[in-house]
Amino acid sequence: AIARSLTMNVTRSIGVLVADITNPFFAALVRGLENRLETYGYQLIVCNTDEQPEREARYLDLLLARRVDGMIIASTGAEQPLLHDFVAHNIPLVFIDRKPPELLGPVISVDNVAASYAATDHLLRLGHRHIAILVRSPMLSTVTGRIEGYRQAFREHHLTANESLICVSAYAREAAHEVAQRLLATHPWLTAIIATNHTLTLGVLEALQEQYLRYPDDISLVVFDDSPWHSLITPALTAIRQPIAALCDATVNALRTALERKSARAETQPLPDVFLQAQLISRASCRKV
Repeated sequence: AIARSLTMNVTRSIGVLVADITNPFFAALVRGLENRLETYGYQLIVCNTDEQPEREARYLDLLLARRVDGMIIASTGAEQPLLHDFVAHNIPLVFIDRKPPELLGPVISVDNVAASYAATDHLLRLGHRHIAILVRSPMLSTVTGRIEGYRQAFREHHLTANESLICVSAYAREAAHEVAQRLLATHPWLTAIIATNHTLTLGVLEALQEQYLRYPDDISLVVFDDSPWHSLITPALTAIRQPIAALCDATVNALRTALERKSARAETQPLPDVFLQAQLISRASCRKV
């Protein structure tokens, strides 16, 4: 197979870099990408970067050496000079969920500003004014978008967002738990929290449990990345649902277009970015104040 790939310059393999394969959002993305690419005769080489730029660089080096036909990348947000080597070797790059520091291929993502706006607007319409938002590293495009959507919702309600309620957490669940604990201890007047990813949601729920606080009675809660368990627990969680199937479709379409252009040696304009709309699923974790 290796000899054949060297002769034909085609390996029928696609490299996929994701930030955390244990996160249900990324796990669902990988499953969706695999199902779609398999129908076109491609196999995936999936690498978990664990949000570490150094690990991301090592996997990029490995996948370049493996002569993958294309790459799908959920960036750590760090600059990666190795990506220029992929471009030099005419290996198409498609970035999913996150925009990298350098745009060397199309970005397929949700409109994070609109998604966070919807979450914040929902709480503001219920009368909440003291709303915290928990986010990951501001170097991620998803985070900057969600912070902007939060601020935008306050502005459109003719209010000023309290910047001290924009709380940044390290990646680990333990860090999310500590940030949520500190937030609840120092802001007893808080009425609502927006947790912007799966790990932050777990940290918030753990902190609420430890402090014997209940949602929505004591505090309202909106979370990102709707999962099946969000509707099964009581009270069910209001969530922002990302269109995973549509994200996978758009990513595979962009990659196949790039691969076809490569095969035809066509000189064309860069492929456009695609930004999809997320959906607010209103359940029982928010109440009027």
